[in-house]
Amino acid sequence: MSQGLINPELPYIHKKAVEMLKADYPNREAAGRQIVEGIENYYRTTYPEVYNAKRALVDQSADNVAKIYLRNVFPDMSVSWGVHPGNLGHNDSPGCFRCHDGSHVNADGQAISNDCTACHNLLAVQEENPKILVDLGLQ
Repeated sequence: MSQGLINPELPYIHKKAVEMLKADYPNREAAGRQIVEGIENYYRTTYPEVYNAKRALVDQSADNVAKIYLRNVFPDMSVSWGVHPGNLGHNDSPGCFRCHDGSHVNADGQAISNDCTACHNLLAVQEENPKILVDLGLQ
């Protein structure tokens, strides 16, 4: 969505896309076809005015959801949508600490640093109104 491949102007596209990505399909070819058909049918029946006014965006978004499936889901190898957790952050998952936990070491026995600045440039930490958000136009 952030790259414009799936258009966030479409109502509930994220929800519908995830629903289609999680569904079971008989094979990958059918998955690609059924994902496109499922998204197009959803907008055709639930939001006909959106479907008619933004048909190209619906088609583009549906096609890109199918491509996401084909890049990430491999039922023959038991790799379905969501089988591998997202590890961004560290509040809802181990995130960085799955490797930066002090127990992963290199050949010399040296642990991977768990200092956040080893990988990140911290722009604001626990600031109520960080200047960087204003500078970036986010606040």
